[in-house]
Amino acid sequence: MAWGAPCLLLPPVLLVFLASGSQGQQVVPEELRDVAGQTLSVRCQYSPAGGPYRQKTWCRQISPNRCTMLVTSSEPRTAVTQDSRYTIWDVPDAGFFNISMAQLTERDSGFYWCGPYNSSENIVTVLRNISLLVSPAPTPSPMGTTTWPLERTVLITSPEGTSGPPSLNGSELRKSSSPLAPGWAACSVLGAVLCGLFVAKGLVLSVLFVLLSYRRWAQVTKRCPNHGARSLVQPKAVGDDCSS
Repeated sequence: MAWGAPCLLLPPVLLVFLASGSQGQQVVPEELRDVAGQTLSVRCQYSPAGGPYRQKTWCRQISPNRCTMLVTSSEPRTAVTQDSRYTIWDVPDAGFFNISMAQLTERDSGFYWCGPYNSSENIVTVLRNISLLVSPAPTPSPMGTTTWPLERTVLITSPEGTSGPPSLNGSELRKSSSPLAPGWAACSVLGAVLCGLFVAKGLVLSVLFVLLSYRRWAQVTKRCPNHGARSLVQPKAVGDDCSS
């Protein structure tokens, strides 16, 4: 894998980007997007090489040829954390190191470099030139709120000279109809039940009256079989017990 462009570290934490072609080729910027509050993870790859361990660094560009170091590795396979936000983990045998930035904010948007760092010469070789864009975190919707229906008002207007229902000064303000309240609905149901009970009571009394009349007629007919026929053709005699 080809090395990126080398950078020079100026005391105390500034890096100067050397001219393209002096010791390598300029790295093309690449864009990464994330959301505020999240953690950014970046992997930088390089060609494994023998010899003494070379530190790796992650820095933020502050001008076209300068950047500020944020975190730098100290030894292989050992995590280094800076300011509780930046962590770097180098695996030289595999030829890569990982960087993470926690608790992102919109102010973290900008350009970042990663690469091997030569502390004796204050030079870093840029492997990746990253343009980071951090978007605002979405606003959570309020929980547990209740939305009550609002009473709508409808304004009805009638142009002058047109047919239609009369209105006050050419317009009428009315409220849209809404469902009956639970109390009114309960009263309506109770009234219907009471009306049904009264009707049923009347029917029962009518049936009882008919039954009693029929029973009385049957008793009279049984005692005086000719009562019904005689009453039609001749008057009742004095002392006759067969009378209704």
